[in-house]
Amino acid sequence: MQNMKAFYNKAEKLIDELPDAIPEKTREMLKDKILGDKELKQLMEGIDNHRPPRIFLIGRTGVGKSSLINALCGAYTAGVSDTKSCTESAQIYECKDGDRTLMEILDTRGIAESDSLNTDVSAEDMLIEEVNKFSPDVAILMLNCTHRDDVNSDVEFLKKVAKSYAETNNLRLPIVVVVNKCDEMAPSRFKKPAEYPQNKIDKINEVVQYYKGIIVKNGLKIDNIIAVSSLIDWQTPDGMEIDVEDIPNLPVHDINNLEIAFDGRYNIEELLDILEEAIQDFEAQMGLRMASRLTEVVHRLARHLNSIFSGLSGTVALTPIPVSDIYVLLIIQTLLVSLIASLSGRDISLDTAKEFIFSMGGIAGAGYVFRLVAQQVAKFINAIWPGAGSAVSAGVAAVGTSAIGKAAISYYIDGETIEAAKKKFEEGRQEKEAK
Repeated sequence: MQNMKAFYNKAEKLIDELPDAIPEKTREMLKDKILGDKELKQLMEGIDNHRPPRIFLIGRTGVGKSSLINALCGAYTAGVSDTKSCTESAQIYECKDGDRTLMEILDTRGIAESDSLNTDVSAEDMLIEEVNKFSPDVAILMLNCTHRDDVNSDVEFLKKVAKSYAETNNLRLPIVVVVNKCDEMAPSRFKKPAEYPQNKIDKINEVVQYYKGIIVKNGLKIDNIIAVSSLIDWQTPDGMEIDVEDIPNLPVHDINNLEIAFDGRYNIEELLDILEEAIQDFEAQMGLRMASRLTEVVHRLARHLNSIFSGLSGTVALTPIPVSDIYVLLIIQTLLVSLIASLSGRDISLDTAKEFIFSMGGIAGAGYVFRLVAQQVAKFINAIWPGAGSAVSAGVAAVGTSAIGKAAISYYIDGETIEAAKKKFEEGRQEKEAK
């Protein structure tokens, strides 16, 4: 991501240094489409300007709060450590990956589990004060799918927290309800979400509606409610599966390199979508993406770049002067490949990017050359039928650039072979042309 940011920051200089054969109007268009793209600019700013999201977790012992954090991160967060004790019913944790802090978590038990909080109002006020001091970006109320607990006290407490938070920060506290441990719902032998039978799904939905009814009845305003499973079985780097209870006894190296042996996560991606939407602070949103969806962020960026540059190619191809845009299209495609390669962590030169383009076979071969010539000849149709030739030319240019972008994503980001990338190029070209 930092490589991508560095390349993006020097894009203007690269455009300014293009050969004089590139018209000034074309240079300005390149800058406007690349540097002026609002979403791309926002994502670039988010690479540096992001922070760990602060999550306030409330749920009874055994509801699976730690497993949920691991499920959100897609890795065993061995760096989860107790960094500060607030009250007898609250702890602040940092969820780490090496030296990088992924999330900050204020973890509390259900209010019903604490006798002191049920009988001593000042203790409840103390906990509310800790929540305000922590200043969470989102609150998660965790419930158990297999136990229909009476959560009225937890809901009432959250209402007080939300009210105090709004008064203190002049902001609404987003609240998401997570009904965890769906995998344990009968028939419990079905652990893979894709294999959940309909009767299991129906029972899960029934529990969600049960809890939703309590929440609505008590007047707690929530952003969303979702049923999930955080089930992940872990194995050491040498392939030995291990119980969660035994993980703390492993060597630090093994803990830091635990791999997923079985992935039974259900609705976690949907939960991430909900949390992203609920969190209002952009830096915290980006922090959540960096913590749990880095691969998705990279692919999203790559796809967005491909969309921008394909559109650019189509626009350039609309120029009325035949042949002049072939060179510009090559430059556009070279910049696209360089940016996508930088997302993979590679720092490649523009010459290397050109070599990749020509290695696609169809680009360097007679077939693509013929198409480029046809693209230019098509412009002469304008003399007979104004606009028709340019439309043909723009379509050819956009299709070719999009196919190259998909091939670059395949090779540089997905780590596929050059042969697989060539296949992706052909598939992309044919898919677009079929439309």
